[in-house]
Amino acid sequence: MRYPIDMIKTLFLTAALAVPAAAQTADFSALQNFDASQLQEIQLPADKSWGVNYILKGIVSVSEAGPLLNTVDGRLFRLDLSARKAAKFDGKTVLVEAQAKQADDLALLKVVEISEYEPKAGEVVPAPYQPRRRTATLLENKDGRMVMGNVRMSSSEVPAVNSYEWTTMTIKPELIKNIYLIKKPFKPEVVAAHSFFVFTFEKGGLKDAQGNEPMALALSIEGKTRVGQSFSPLTGLKNSFGINWSLSTWEEYAARTIHEEKGHLVPYPVLLSHAEKAALLRESMTQAAVDREGEFYHTVKNNCTNNLLILLNRVLPQDKQIKLWTIPYMVYNVKATMPLMVISNLQKKGILGAEFTDINAATLNTRLP
Repeated sequence: MRYPIDMIKTLFLTAALAVPAAAQTADFSALQNFDASQLQEIQLPADKSWGVNYILKGIVSVSEAGPLLNTVDGRLFRLDLSARKAAKFDGKTVLVEAQAKQADDLALLKVVEISEYEPKAGEVVPAPYQPRRRTATLLENKDGRMVMGNVRMSSSEVPAVNSYEWTTMTIKPELIKNIYLIKKPFKPEVVAAHSFFVFTFEKGGLKDAQGNEPMALALSIEGKTRVGQSFSPLTGLKNSFGINWSLSTWEEYAARTIHEEKGHLVPYPVLLSHAEKAALLRESMTQAAVDREGEFYHTVKNNCTNNLLILLNRVLPQDKQIKLWTIPYMVYNVKATMPLMVISNLQKKGILGAEFTDINAATLNTRLP
């Protein structure tokens, strides 16, 4: 039996949206019941292999390499666009709605909609982004060290609410000790969670601008909301939020979670060789520094967790890599995107170890080995 593509999309999104609109955390457990094995005979069009949404303004130029988009902030993308359409917009300022393959493969954009753009008098300027998140920057990468900018930190044990401090961090990948996938549960805890990576180091492997050595470095991939916006997984299924790969010290992130958000954190060690850990750290820092302005967070296809697995796949041997799509580029594998399912799946594959300890108010100062 063959199913129309639109019907499959509807089935998938209905499962994802099976929760009242007022809920702040979606009940993604419905996705577990989606049986893709019934859809094996689907003929999938090649143009569905794109998972990350973009909206960009820039100038189209046609070159020997094909059509290019120069964005207003200086980035350059190749466009998957017919020669006829490209010629129509050559040299013009355009507004482009497009898609990229995935978070680590952004050079080529598949154009969904393109139109000539002329700024209008009195055009509304969007509200500024909320100050908690800044895009990391890669300031230096040579002689066995990486210097990262825009790393959030705190000079006090209890970070001030709505007040943030920033530093640069010098990292020596060869002095990586361990990597942890951290679960940050939301209510109801049996369903919803955020996840992120934390990197620990041997002495001298991590230093801030003042020469201090934090306990560890956190990489958290989050929706990038503007002032006045609030995040929810439901609105994250649309082009509602930007995306931000943010760096912070483990101390700052953990303290803010426990004191300000009244939450707790659960670390799981990532079971890799030393060479794989160093490679994963380098990949993580490189991707964290990518300019993602115009890219959208997506609750299923471009979120906190599936991007961690994309990073892992860059260092894992082919036979251990995680399958990201149940039906290629149509139905995303819930075991690669929903944090609680991801953890059990990685443990079964021998990529993740058992829970280290619960980090809460009583154990906040516990040092991750």
